Amino acid sequence: MQLRPAAFALLACGLAAAVWAAFAAAAPAARIAAQPTHSAAASALRQRNAPAATAETAPASPKAPWPAVLTLQARAEPAGDGSFTLTLEAWQDGAGPGPDSAARLCYTLSTALQADPQTAPHVYLLEKTRTGWGSVKLALPEDAVHYDPEAGTLAVTGFDYAAHPVTEKPALDETGHTTYGRKLVVRLDGVRPAYARSYGGQGVPVGGGGLYDAEGTQGAAFLPTAVDFPLRCACTPADQRLAAGEAVNFGYMLRPPGAAGLPDGINNAQCRVRYTVADAAGVIAAYTVEAGEPMGAGRWTTPPPVQRLAAGETRTYTVTLTLEAARTAAGEPNPAAGRLVVQSTATATAV
Repeated sequence: MQLRPAAFALLACGLAAAVWAAFAAAAPAARIAAQPTHSAAASALRQRNAPAATAETAPASPKAPWPAVLTLQARAEPAGDGSFTLTLEAWQDGAGPGPDSAARLCYTLSTALQADPQTAPHVYLLEKTRTGWGSVKLALPEDAVHYDPEAGTLAVTGFDYAAHPVTEKPALDETGHTTYGRKLVVRLDGVRPAYARSYGGQGVPVGGGGLYDAEGTQGAAFLPTAVDFPLRCACTPADQRLAAGEAVNFGYMLRPPGAAGLPDGINNAQCRVRYTVADAAGVIAAYTVEAGEPMGAGRWTTPPPVQRLAAGETRTYTVTLTLEAARTAAGEPNPAAGRLVVQSTATATAV
């Protein structure tokens, strides 16, 4: 099957840009030095991480384009190499007016996950039998699949759901063939954690989407599905040089201007972040950022002391970064996805 890069926008999948913009909110006031505000792009990414709508077998709204009962299923299964296989299935339950071949099945991965650009999705139809689903994979038209691995979006057209409804009793299709109906199956291998955009954790949303008519009206939505993957984050406190008698700036130590990879409300959407600072006497300060909040929205749970250094004095501090998953596990508990502790050191020198 020939795959075409996704020339469609999320608007075509019924995810209007206006909805994304409405989700944006002003960032909380900074409580630590040099915290940047959220951008519109960050707001869009946050919306992309939101769980999918919770309708599975019922129309998404009173304005749904079809009276038919539709079943949409999404599941993500670990592949054993750190990646996941995403499987989407869709069909119409029972005969009657429903989506035709112009209907578009859409799905968008959350920013916490990324698709393998070298792996194309497998898209096919399966026949319903008297005892279950058949194993013979039926092809769709060559231009039915639109896939953009970089954006994490895919859309499939070309399946006439209403012409092949799933029924308990056999019926004759348009060719005179006895059938119990068909379902659309999309399988995407090689889905991996996007650690550049997420710390990981438990219950990480996989994505969202649904079935839309040609005008972009949603008829049904996928239930939310989630995965667990190990937490990962670097601890990079900053050294500082001070004038004699100047107080150590612990806010700067944890968040110097221009630092990358700190909590931004998106990468830590699934985990709580806690920093502790210790000197030779023990822990002297603690700073906590709740899941889904940027660094500047955190708070000193143990306020730092005022420490002034004499000329030529250097003090070494141990900074401990602890990540704790904020959601319950989607699968079997994995300690690596539940908690991570990383340590590093920083120095303050008076000149």
